Amino acid sequence: MKKIVSIFSWTTLLLLASFIFVGTNQASAKEFKDVPKSHPNYEAIQAMQKAGYIGGYPDGTFRPNEKISRKHVAQLLEKAVKLPGLSSSKVIYTDVPKSHPYYTPIMKLSQAGIVGGSNGKFNPNSTITRIQMAKVLDLAFDLHMGPYQRPFEDVNSNHWGYPHASAMYSSGVSKGDNGKFYPSRPVTRAHYAEFLQRAINVTKSRPNTTAMTKGKAVDLSYRLPHIIEGIILEGKYKKKSFNTIRPQLLQYVTKEFADTKLKNYYPHACTECDSFYFPYYLDTSIRFSFNQPNSYAVNVKTVEFSDGLSGGGFVDYKFIKESGTWKMANYTYEMVGKRHLQLTVNEAQTILKQDYQDYGHRNVTVSYVSTVRDTAHDYKADQKYSYDKYVFRVETNKGRFKVSFQSNDGMHYED
Repeated sequence: MKKIVSIFSWTTLLLLASFIFVGTNQASAKEFKDVPKSHPNYEAIQAMQKAGYIGGYPDGTFRPNEKISRKHVAQLLEKAVKLPGLSSSKVIYTDVPKSHPYYTPIMKLSQAGIVGGSNGKFNPNSTITRIQMAKVLDLAFDLHMGPYQRPFEDVNSNHWGYPHASAMYSSGVSKGDNGKFYPSRPVTRAHYAEFLQRAINVTKSRPNTTAMTKGKAVDLSYRLPHIIEGIILEGKYKKKSFNTIRPQLLQYVTKEFADTKLKNYYPHACTECDSFYFPYYLDTSIRFSFNQPNSYAVNVKTVEFSDGLSGGGFVDYKFIKESGTWKMANYTYEMVGKRHLQLTVNEAQTILKQDYQDYGHRNVTVSYVSTVRDTAHDYKADQKYSYDKYVFRVETNKGRFKVSFQSNDGMHYED
């Protein structure tokens, strides 16, 4: 029996050493035989090795194309994000007993809500897919979503991993491959080293402050509405009562907001309409502002531009932190009317330039031509009102375009 235990312990130590170093002081700058300088992930692998997060095998190889397992991901992240100690020694996965060599990192990440299991198991030896990796890195490093409606064509907005893939894209951790993320592909050791290094660099580049930043305020303004809307639409599609989906909503909203505005809206939610409760695309560069009255509350003011489906309007969000988690506490939307956006010429130029760049145009220049007066209808007041309509000339690598821009709601179109 002693011999069996010794063999098991030695094998375990070898496996541990194959991917994880004990600490940064033990890290070396050695080269791996199978990772030449021409390897696309060479720099990331070397950087993560130097930091003490990863290691190679006893034969001097790194085996970059080998698929990484869930247990190794847990061990690696536990070193990189420095999670707090375990608050409980309870076993929550039947396949990760206290004697498991990866028990501590797996439990630390589970305690932090970064990883989870299914049917009482963690499946430590299973591979991790790219979308699962996106979730883990998103939650571990608090990546931020941004104003990208659908960065990857194979991860649509209904996909459970959409917020995580979107955050990976917006944060610059992953740009995909020709517009695709390949969510079901297993992650290799080389790719994980690359993604980990990028995620670490994102956090290092942020301001060293505990105060709310614009990046986080934008993230909350996109992430929470998307998740809440998804819960509501799924509930309606499956014909669930509001009380049935309420516990799920309370992970992301306050009780007061759930039991008033969301409860009142739920009977009217439509699963086959092009209109939604929350705005789909917010302005985050021209009219986005936020304030933090205290460390547990954030107020966001922004606008939604008209896009043919929405008429444009003023958007206000209130977020509150409960037990360390940001939740939506209030939301108001006011459609443009007699009170409208009144976008300036300079603001319109900025919007147009960004839009054309987002659609693949390069060398974009936007020149002001003229202003004309136009009228629109305020449906709430049932009155007409006037506003400025600008005319611009847009020149790009794809041609020259005459564009009309409505200052009241941000709608623009080529003449």
